[in-house]
Amino acid sequence: MWNVLQATDRPVVVGIDGRPDSEPALLWAMGAARAHRVPLRIVLVADAPELQRYVPYRPPENGETFMIPAHPVRHPSDDDLDRALAIARRRLPSGSVTGRRAPGSAATALIEDSADAAVLVVGTRRRGPVAAATLGSVSATVAAHARCPVVVVGTEPLASTADLPVVAGIADDRAADGVLDFAFREALARRVPLNVIHAARPDLGEARHPGDFFGGMVPALGARLANYASRYPGVPVTSHLSTSDAAEDLAAASARAQLVVVGSRGRGRVSGLVLGSVGQRLLHDAHSPVAVVHPTRVRTPRRAVVRPADSGTEGPVRAAAGGEE
Repeated sequence: MWNVLQATDRPVVVGIDGRPDSEPALLWAMGAARAHRVPLRIVLVADAPELQRYVPYRPPENGETFMIPAHPVRHPSDDDLDRALAIARRRLPSGSVTGRRAPGSAATALIEDSADAAVLVVGTRRRGPVAAATLGSVSATVAAHARCPVVVVGTEPLASTADLPVVAGIADDRAADGVLDFAFREALARRVPLNVIHAARPDLGEARHPGDFFGGMVPALGARLANYASRYPGVPVTSHLSTSDAAEDLAAASARAQLVVVGSRGRGRVSGLVLGSVGQRLLHDAHSPVAVVHPTRVRTPRRAVVRPADSGTEGPVRAAAGGEE
């Protein structure tokens, strides 16, 4: 077996706010950085204003007193960032973890950080009285506008899912290739199978029998997956057509998955596979982390170094295919 080591410095970026709810997102991001052998950048978003202290200063040449900035004042949220950095640095290679505090708008800061990220990880409350408001703000905004794939992680503690498959939800739109590329790479890195769910509904305007419609889709889906399987050998793939409610089928599949990957049409909001509401419904209802991939925002390696699996490298690594976006 061959491992493919991605030679890129794009980090996994995770946004946290210092609350315990952020821990699942941090842990997921740490696992992704380890699996893909890339750096981790922790961004602590803090709405509190910057603190600045001033001290009097009187120049010796005149008697006028000025107020000048003193040494920077330590922000209360700096302790939260230090704790997150300590957790990550205990588990990841030395020198691979960095962090910063980003005052102001959380969504704006994270979207800016996504410009050079391989993937951006954010947390969200999926259930409960504040779920709708939370999803309608930071996580949904970031998922729609980030310049890289975004993984949305619920606040519930992450269960052990190491052996569960990655699930990809696709439709016949331009987002499908990005979804498949991202999903295959995640499955390869984690050494798990990939389950592809193709959302399909017959065109009611066509005169032919629905059986003819689906009969033509199955070979087309098989050919499409065969192309990706040749680029990512070693990833077991299963697939089936979803002819009813795509969001419901994907949410059900997420209960037996470690990650669900879906696409966005990239028009300023999380759209979905068939209807505009599918992506939003999945963010609310999924039992696993959800990756949202824009059609043109899948980051692939600049180059790849191929090494035998017994050459001393440890752990799964990401497959390389293609070039920069």
